Amino acid sequence: MTSTLGGGFLPPDPIGWSCQRSFTARPEVVTRELVGLNQTLVQLGLPTGQLFALELVLAEALNNVVEHAYRDQGHGRIEMDIAVWFNSIHCTLRDWGAPMPNGCLPPARRHAPDKLDVQALPEGGFGWALIRDMTRDLTYRRQGRMNRLSFVIDLDMETVPPL
Repeated sequence: MTSTLGGGFLPPDPIGWSCQRSFTARPEVVTRELVGLNQTLVQLGLPTGQLFALELVLAEALNNVVEHAYRDQGHGRIEMDIAVWFNSIHCTLRDWGAPMPNGCLPPARRHAPDKLDVQALPEGGFGWALIRDMTRDLTYRRQGRMNRLSFVIDLDMETVPPL
């Protein structure tokens, strides 16, 4: 049987843990949500390396929503679905702000900081490289007025207790 979580596809026969959150796209609210999510996932006994990756990816993605998608509107809503399924963490973010430029994910720009003067490093682009490096199945879609970003972070199953 195929399941959906908040309108996103998830693998068949779900096991584990999931949550759905809806919150205001403001920096202080995003921070509070990330801290609460991390505390919950730590209590589940998930590996700290993958929790660190999830927190970094979510912080980058959510801050992009706050800073760019809702830039002209001041703030709006973000919906976040997180699920621990089999050996991975599945995440879907939705917002109703401005779409991504050109309707697709920005390219992952690569820079060699050791080859550049720190003052000459270009602004931006590092977050998407980080997100791409730490996730798999990264997708973005604009559906009507809604932005939908989904990704998966694999878990080290040797260190994950049964949920």
